[in-house]
Amino acid sequence: MAGRRLISADEAVQAKVQHTKPCSDCPWARTALNGWLGGVSVQEWIQRAHGEAKIPCHTLLGAQCAGLAIYRANVCKSPRDPSILRLPADREKVFAMPAEFSEYHGRMYTSTKPEHENEDT
Repeated sequence: MAGRRLISADEAVQAKVQHTKPCSDCPWARTALNGWLGGVSVQEWIQRAHGEAKIPCHTLLGAQCAGLAIYRANVCKSPRDPSILRLPADREKVFAMPAEFSEYHGRMYTSTKPEHENEDT
């Protein structure tokens, strides 16, 4: 599934090892499709990220979300539970603050054209 986009949790495969980079369509990655949140709202994702829960990867069964672990490092969130995945910060590949995540995923599939060019004449 490497490189494939729009992977649902129903298509998850068993993980051989814990991955350390975001999946191809991880909502925490800056390359994610904006708005692709798997039925969870922007606010719910942010609450989960800043909480203490272990969050599974949506594409790899048995693995934790690497993108979320990197996001937590980016925002200096260190869960108390030692079994929760911790990865180094990477502000280039993964959102660095809640406002970036919220703004990006709040814009549902935006056009690259200026608004006035999309109007029918």
